[in-house]
Amino acid sequence: MAQALGTLQEGSRESFLKSAVDERHDLAVPETAWRIVDCCLADGIPRPLKHAELQNALWQNIADGLSRQGELRSGILLDDGLAVIVPGGSDRPTRLIVLRDSALFDAVGKLASDEPLFASERRLLKQLICGFNLAAAAALDGVSHETKRSQFKSLARKLGGGSQAEIASRALSRVFLEIASVSRPGVPHDDYFDDLLREFAPGARTLRLRCRSGKSHRFVDVGPVDGRPAVMLHPMILPDLREGDIEALKTLSTRLIIPLRHGAMSRETAALNVSAHLDHACEGIDLARKHFCGDLVDIMACISGTAYGLEYARRHPDRVSSLALVGATVKPTTSRTTAGRLRSGLFTVSMHQWHLYSRLMDFYGRRIRRPETLKHLLLSVYRPNMADLAIIDAEYGVPFGGERMRKFFASSVQSIKHDFYHQALPDWSGFPVPGCRAVFLHGAQDFIHSVTEIRKLAQSLGGVPVLSLPNAGQLLYHSHFEPTIRLYRGFLDCRSSES
Repeated sequence: MAQALGTLQEGSRESFLKSAVDERHDLAVPETAWRIVDCCLADGIPRPLKHAELQNALWQNIADGLSRQGELRSGILLDDGLAVIVPGGSDRPTRLIVLRDSALFDAVGKLASDEPLFASERRLLKQLICGFNLAAAAALDGVSHETKRSQFKSLARKLGGGSQAEIASRALSRVFLEIASVSRPGVPHDDYFDDLLREFAPGARTLRLRCRSGKSHRFVDVGPVDGRPAVMLHPMILPDLREGDIEALKTLSTRLIIPLRHGAMSRETAALNVSAHLDHACEGIDLARKHFCGDLVDIMACISGTAYGLEYARRHPDRVSSLALVGATVKPTTSRTTAGRLRSGLFTVSMHQWHLYSRLMDFYGRRIRRPETLKHLLLSVYRPNMADLAIIDAEYGVPFGGERMRKFFASSVQSIKHDFYHQALPDWSGFPVPGCRAVFLHGAQDFIHSVTEIRKLAQSLGGVPVLSLPNAGQLLYHSHFEPTIRLYRGFLDCRSSES
C-alpha cells in the first residue's frame, strides 16, 4: 500500500485521499467504480465513522468478506472488488479504498500484455493485493499450493514479472494513478484546520462532507466512534481539547461532531453576509445530523454557537431531538466597568453599524497576529472575572504558551465577527421548539451573560431547566470541560429514559 501510494507525486498522498473522499462520498450509488471511506478499526474490524452508513450494502459486503477470509489483512476480498486499508494516525482516520472489479482490471489491463487475465488469475491478483500469500490463497480457495504457484507464474508473466509483493504493488499503483487522473483538478481544499488540529489537538479527527449544492463542509470529530453522537456548535474558537478531555468523552461514551462555520480555522478570506453565514452554518449542522445521527439530532450549542442552534431549530423543528445551550448568550452586559472597553464598544457598534463593525473586526484580526497584543486584549476583556482569567492563564501556560489561542483566533476572524454579532443581538423567537427538550448549562460566574439573566429568560420560555457550574465563568473548558460534559450526558440519558 505504501509503495503504491508513493507513486503519486511527492506530497500529494493526503491531497489525493482528501480529494477522493470529497468526490466519491455517496455510498448509495451502486455503479460507483471506486470510493474512499473514512472508518475506524474496532477490535480489528473496520467500522464506518458515519453511523448512518452501518446499514449500507457496502458495509454488509465488507462484513461478509471479512467473515469468509477469517482475518483482517491489508485488504478485504469482496464479491465484486476489494477494499484495501490505509492505516490512520493521530491526525486522520483509517480509510478504506473500495474498488470494484471493473476499476481494478480496467487499470491493470494497461499493464498486461495482449493476453487477457483468466478468472483464476484475477482472483489471485485480488488476493495478493489484500495481503494473502500463495499458501493462504490456496487454503482459502480449497486448492493446492502448486495450483496457486502455476497461476502466479502465468499472472507474473502477463504483468511484466516480479515478486508477489511487486505484482500487487504495481497493480495497485496503476489503479491509484487512474483515480488521481479523474479526480477533479484545481478544486481547492482548505486544509489549514487539519494542520491546526494536528498541532494542538492530535486526539481529534478531521472530516469533510460535500452537500448537494457542491459546497464542502469541514468537521472535527472527537470521542469514541461508537459513543452516543451529538452535534456540538463551537464558540468563537474551538475549545482546547486535551488528552484528559478526550478520555472524559470515552468514559462517558459521548462523541461530539463539530461542524466548522465559514471562516473558522481557515485561510478563507471571502466574507459572507449575516444571512449567508447562517445558511452555511445550518447546512453544516444538517450534514452532521444526516451522516452521524439519523433522523433526529441532539445539539449542544456553546456560547456564540447558541445563535446557530436556535436558527437550525427554527428552520427544521422536526429534525431536532434536544437542544442544550451551554454558556448561552442573552442580553449581554455592555457596561465598560464589567465588560471591558473593547468588548462593550464592539457590542454597541455591532448592534447598529454592521459595515463599520466588520471593518473594525478585520483591523483587530490583523493586530492579534502579534502574540502579546492578543494576550493584552484577552486580559482586558476577562479581567473582571477570576474564573475566566484562570482559563486564559492555562492557555498561556504549558504546553502551547498562547500559540493555540493566537493561531485559532487569527485564522477565524471571518467567523468570529458573526459570532460576536449574534452575541450582541440574540434571537430567541420561536424557542422552545415543540417536541424538543431543552436545557441551559451555564457558568455561575459568567459576568457577560449572567446566570441571573439566563434564569429570567428560562422562566419566560416556559420554565426551561437551568443547570449551573458554580466555579465556571463564560469559558467552559480546561477544568470545566468534564463537568460540563457530565451534566450534558446526564441530560441526554434523562431525556432517553423519559422518551
